[in-house]
Amino acid sequence: MSFCLFPEGVSKRAVAYYRHSAEDKQELSVPIQREQAHKFAQEHRIEIIHEEADEGETGLNADRDGFDVLFRNWILNEHAPHFDYVLVFNVSRWGRFQDQDEAAYYEFRCKQQGKQVVYVTRGFPKEDQKLITHLQTSIERYMAAEYSRQLSDNVFRGCIKVSEQGFSAGGMACYGMGRLLLDERREPIRLLRKGEHKQISNQRVRFVPLNDETTQTVKEIFQWFIEGKHQNDIAALLNGHGTPSAMGGLWTGDKVFRVLTNETYTGKRIYNKTWNRLRQGKRRNLRSAWIIYENAFPAIVTQQCYDNVQEKISCQQERKKSALKHIRETLLSELRPFLLLQGIDKDLSREFPLAIDGQDIHESSRPWCFFLPRSYHRFSRILCIGSYLQDNSSIAASFLIPIAEFGLAGVCLLREGSETFLKYRHPLERMTNDMGEIAQELHSFHRT
Repeated sequence: MSFCLFPEGVSKRAVAYYRHSAEDKQELSVPIQREQAHKFAQEHRIEIIHEEADEGETGLNADRDGFDVLFRNWILNEHAPHFDYVLVFNVSRWGRFQDQDEAAYYEFRCKQQGKQVVYVTRGFPKEDQKLITHLQTSIERYMAAEYSRQLSDNVFRGCIKVSEQGFSAGGMACYGMGRLLLDERREPIRLLRKGEHKQISNQRVRFVPLNDETTQTVKEIFQWFIEGKHQNDIAALLNGHGTPSAMGGLWTGDKVFRVLTNETYTGKRIYNKTWNRLRQGKRRNLRSAWIIYENAFPAIVTQQCYDNVQEKISCQQERKKSALKHIRETLLSELRPFLLLQGIDKDLSREFPLAIDGQDIHESSRPWCFFLPRSYHRFSRILCIGSYLQDNSSIAASFLIPIAEFGLAGVCLLREGSETFLKYRHPLERMTNDMGEIAQELHSFHRT
């Protein structure tokens, strides 16, 4: 937003930043912050040439539209109009960063560009009190972060208590299930629509089977898998019947797999399977940390059926793991005579950078997925082999891929026919020279 304030006898110019979070209804609103910033500017003969605001945005990180524009278009933009200050109501409006160094980092970036961050509630620091001012800012950054931590802890404890009673602590219902609103006496009111929430605090929400075509589809998915159908075959069947998936699109093998591994369908209400508090990164919790309420609602599939499916999936994964290990050993065995000519003995050949992905014939439509172990980062390229796990594990495709192609995540996906697929695909019979160069890299590492 743009705004110009021209007090009489202006001596400096500023850009103002405001933030209000929807997480705390008691926080100062953007209009109140703006009023205080304008009052401060008038008192100190400062012209506010631009304003940015983030309304309903958390301050836990810098991923905010207004904050991003502030830096990209104004602080770091050498073509932006000249200004001297960034006016912020207080330290918590700048952000409630859980790492106080992150808050300091963004303030330092302003300083590097000749812009001083001024917190309106404190005013300009006195020259003879700079040390005290820095200490006060550090304390306020910690308090801002601690406020969010305490709020998160309180919310989490409340969610735990609600979940221990078998009620929903938030989130969407899985496919085939809905959210039933209960009154203060825990009597059913009605099913909530998508995006709808309870309006009264002491009401509760319980997940229940919808007992419609989606619930029947869940039962069919489990039954078909027990009968021996692959996930991709089940997806094809559902798409052939015109059955939409949870989000209304087509079914895939991965979507079917998520249904097959969802324990909720056995009648359990499960909470705290993952951790993502304070936007610090999502991770899966150990089962010992899960909050599980048995018989929270009628089961869609029996516990016996669910256990049989998990056992079958586990056997599939073990067979695939064993097959990939066998393929790797076979390939290394076939490569060993060539590697010996390059001075690479049997033990050292096990370090040869080789990645393998195996697919069932049912999965031939999915991309090849290769992972980069940390020990391979020293190489310039890696030999990747795609193999079908039927027909004696025949090689379907081979690639010579630069390490840089794996990116920070260490994963490279190659979909058949794509530009990357065609660029790095190499027939095995043409790879002798390339493999020789990789072998020399391996040899040189050990000589060093």
